[in-house]
Amino acid sequence: MSTQESQARIEEANDLETRDHEAVSVLKNGDASDVGPSARSNDSNLQESTSRQLVYLFCSIAAAAAVGLAAHFWSPLAASGVALVSILSGWIVINSRRQRSEPVEPIDNLRRELHQTRRDLSQLFAAVPYFICVLNRDHQVIEANSLYRREFDVSDRFLCYEICKKRSKPCTICLVDQTFADGEIHSSEETLVARDGRRINVVVHTQPVFNENGEISSVMEVFTDVTEVKRLQRQLALTGRAVAGMAHRVKNILMGLEGGIFIVNDGLEEDDREAIDQGWEMVERNVGLVTGIVKDLLYCSKDREPNFQQDVSPQEIVTEVRDLYADRMAGEHIEIRTEFEGQPHRGTFDRDGLHNLLCNLVANAIDACRFDPSPNKKSHTVTLRCRHSGEGSTVLEVEDDGPGIPEDLNNKVFQDFFSSKGTEGTGIGLLVVQKVAEEHGGNVTFESVPGERTVFRIVLPHADLENPMESAVHPSQAIEA
Repeated sequence: MSTQESQARIEEANDLETRDHEAVSVLKNGDASDVGPSARSNDSNLQESTSRQLVYLFCSIAAAAAVGLAAHFWSPLAASGVALVSILSGWIVINSRRQRSEPVEPIDNLRRELHQTRRDLSQLFAAVPYFICVLNRDHQVIEANSLYRREFDVSDRFLCYEICKKRSKPCTICLVDQTFADGEIHSSEETLVARDGRRINVVVHTQPVFNENGEISSVMEVFTDVTEVKRLQRQLALTGRAVAGMAHRVKNILMGLEGGIFIVNDGLEEDDREAIDQGWEMVERNVGLVTGIVKDLLYCSKDREPNFQQDVSPQEIVTEVRDLYADRMAGEHIEIRTEFEGQPHRGTFDRDGLHNLLCNLVANAIDACRFDPSPNKKSHTVTLRCRHSGEGSTVLEVEDDGPGIPEDLNNKVFQDFFSSKGTEGTGIGLLVVQKVAEEHGGNVTFESVPGERTVFRIVLPHADLENPMESAVHPSQAIEA
């Protein structure tokens, strides 16, 4: 090869090198923000290809120069050997660069797949239709999905029993502690209290979460909402359970009737006016008890159409109920009084339904005072309240200073004919209360301090509502402890 031909090839290579550098410069200075991952990958591949071409070109130039020098100073055979060595060196360099660059793209793909998997798992955890939370050994909620956070207030509380059960101390039987102890899955039926006071019946399962050392680092709780199932079960069993629960109570009343009739007959035979009056009073009292039980049974067991009337004053109904019970309770050291806040108001209500609701709550409050075991209370007070809230709702309250409701019975107050009076109570009265509240689209809550007091609160929204049942919320889902 002549010196002129070598010089021509060198100039041609220089021109090619200049054009390649300009192309690489355009790629580097281009606006990468407007291109997607695929385009950036193509740019990277183009740069790598250009780099390999430059390496091969430089090796070719070096080979041409070496061949020229070898041919000039030595022999054509030596020139061929030098050219072969130069070409092999260029091929080795190019392939070594290719081997180093090839693993980059698979690693990027794996990294993207890992990030996508994490995003998918996070979205799945947030969207699953169950209440899910993760707890540590101190019962602190360290993670929760969006449904759990929406229903329960986790903003200023950390302990699970404070957040979803409104308790001040851990549960007596704690599934989380059991799972931490044995690493097994445990389940049970429980009742949770939402941030708005609704009670949610759930089936809970606990699952251990292990760390990299195989140790239990936390426990996951999964709650399935079965509130609607429980409500349907309660409705289906209502009539049958009511009849069974009435048997013993009715038997006692019939015995009282028989005793009253015996005293009346004995008074008639002896012409004893005092005995006749005493026996007749027993008959009247027990007939009244039977009448009340039958009415409550009918009220709960049939589909009653509420008789909504306009221009009804709830304050007047409260006053009527107070007058009904005040005189008969005076001899038992139980005072019945009323408290009204704000100006009297009127609205659309079922007058008979509200009267029945208040009578049942007052009767339960009176019985609570009668059964109060505290030796320090010589008298008791039952207070009826009525007010019109700023949101347009009517709020009715019945409070007594009796023994209160034990904390472990709070979850049973509106379930399965609850009564704290043993065989003397039927539990029908509270079912009537929740039915009337439901018919008015309202809810029932209660607060109780054991040994001090109990307050039942009924909120009837929008007293002027034309069809209150459209906004009905089942009262058994709206109880506060």
